[in-house]
Amino acid sequence: MEVKFPKKYQKKINSAYVNPGIVLLLENFTKEVLFEFEVTIIIHSDPLKVPDNLYKLIKICNSFSIFTIKNIEETHYLEEQKVKISSSQGENVVEINYETLQKEESIVLYELIKNASPLVGSMLTDILLNSSKIANVFMVSKIILEKGYDPETSIDEMIYITMTGITGGFAGGFNRAILFVEDSSDFKVQRAIGPENEIEAQETYERFETLEKNIQSYLSQYKVGMSYFSNLEEKIKNIFIKKESLLSEDLFKYAIELNRSIKLPVSQVEEKIINLLDLKGEVAISPIEIENHKLAFYLCDNRYNGKPITDDQLEILDYYAKESGMMWQNKIFQSILKKDAQVDALTEIGNRRSYENYISNIKYLKNQEIALVMVDLDNFKDVNDSYGHEEGDELLKGFAQLCVNNLRNEDSIFRYGGDEFVIILEGVKKEEVYSILERINRKLKQEMNVTFSAGVAYGNSHDINSLFKIADQNLYKAKAEGKNKIFVS
Repeated sequence: MEVKFPKKYQKKINSAYVNPGIVLLLENFTKEVLFEFEVTIIIHSDPLKVPDNLYKLIKICNSFSIFTIKNIEETHYLEEQKVKISSSQGENVVEINYETLQKEESIVLYELIKNASPLVGSMLTDILLNSSKIANVFMVSKIILEKGYDPETSIDEMIYITMTGITGGFAGGFNRAILFVEDSSDFKVQRAIGPENEIEAQETYERFETLEKNIQSYLSQYKVGMSYFSNLEEKIKNIFIKKESLLSEDLFKYAIELNRSIKLPVSQVEEKIINLLDLKGEVAISPIEIENHKLAFYLCDNRYNGKPITDDQLEILDYYAKESGMMWQNKIFQSILKKDAQVDALTEIGNRRSYENYISNIKYLKNQEIALVMVDLDNFKDVNDSYGHEEGDELLKGFAQLCVNNLRNEDSIFRYGGDEFVIILEGVKKEEVYSILERINRKLKQEMNVTFSAGVAYGNSHDINSLFKIADQNLYKAKAEGKNKIFVS
């Protein structure tokens, strides 16, 4: 029967903070251990004179059913405080004395493991090693996610980074990883990382004179436009699996339905694929959905070291595969935004949404003097009415191209709507603005026999919303004065 603590200690017990790492360690230990522990606690009669670690140990005993507090003794002497733990199997008693209780909790944990029975000590050490491995996997994952979600990282580079994590000894540790992507009625090899054969595998492993510590050193190995990630990929690039054949396999369907990685013996894989991919033992498969229900999957194995696929490997594969699926969809979404939402289809310059994105960024990223210019083509409606919309479209395209050719790289132009454009000149002097616009207007008259009116607002980029309103008002004034005018303020 468990003994309850006197109320005078309860507040201190409740407020004791136990390191989450120790909580995780004990949660895993509780799942594995088949026996219980009896605990005796000798505690000072004054709650204020009790070491924090003793309160932490009491809280742990209250939180995990494998520990039962059988006896509580109060003492008036600091040095007599201690904890005694014995297993229900009658093995040796572990005693944590007052001196140890005053030290860091890591020292207390060390003493527990050191003085425990060989069985308990090895179980706790094994859990600690696995926890460290998981922590390292998450550190690698952080690097993969940061790089993968970087707008400048392509889908191809994101896949390379993910597959490096799946195969690297610092994380997944698979010998090979092959990415298949749905293509019409087939699943085709898209990318592959790993040795091509036994000889290359042996040569690769012999080159590792030091430990593979992290993924950073591998990131620079990706090159834009890489034809192949590996010799393995070059060898198997044209291999495909019939979609109908694969989707008829119960285990694969099960993996898709549960969105879960699975491992299976190669005997359950089509013989043709076994031979083409040189499969042996078992393989792991992790399906991902990438776009509009389009499927892809990673096929991984330990082909060259011959080791069974561990549950840890399967969990890591599942985690990285899911992350790559989300990053993949994110990249597609970014691509759509850049292509369809930020570029005007007719003039091939930024559109209104692109302008809105621009001003939302410039307010926070830059602090400089700018000129915001609102431009309206003179008599554009007459061109459409007299010569048709095709001629009007050519005029819009011609004006946009003329501006692009006569503005600096740091300047920006957007089609705001119809025949209205917004030009932003960064880091210019106010007295330069009129001559820049006048030069463009003169060339427009020479090349296309039309002119424009413009309203300009000059000021700090942080005030860009106010500048837009002023420029719009100035454009109205310019048009009211007879068109072909530039009004600056």
